[in-house]
Amino acid sequence: MNIAKSIQRYMYLKRLNQGQLADVSGLTHATLSRIKHGYIPSLETVVKLADGCNVKVSTFIAAGEK
Repeated sequence: MNIAKSIQRYMYLKRLNQGQLADVSGLTHATLSRIKHGYIPSLETVVKLADGCNVKVSTFIAAGEK
């Protein structure tokens, strides 16, 4: 599971910058930055990211595996 890759993919697909993704997900910019640098997020955080991207959690996670 590579959540950092999922973040990058959905930022590209949704044309969002890191701050915008943080806003729509209800997370802080710092949280996204930590995840992109290797921090493993909680399930709650992954759910917020998926919700912010308007996709199922399973779809969000799978995007990082491609």
